[in-house]
Amino acid sequence: MPKCPKCGTEVAKPKKTWQLAPKGKKAVTIGLFQCPNCGAFFRAAVK
Repeated sequence: MPKCPKCGTEVAKPKKTWQLAPKGKKAVTIGLFQCPNCGAFFRAAVK
């Protein structure tokens, strides 16, 4: 699980996900997370 960069709280579910696919490379799923503790938004790769 990704951790909030400000307070270190683990966040379970992303608010939004999308595919990021650079030319000639394998696609990666990116998630937008919001920390329930401090309210900060951050992005992280989702498996």
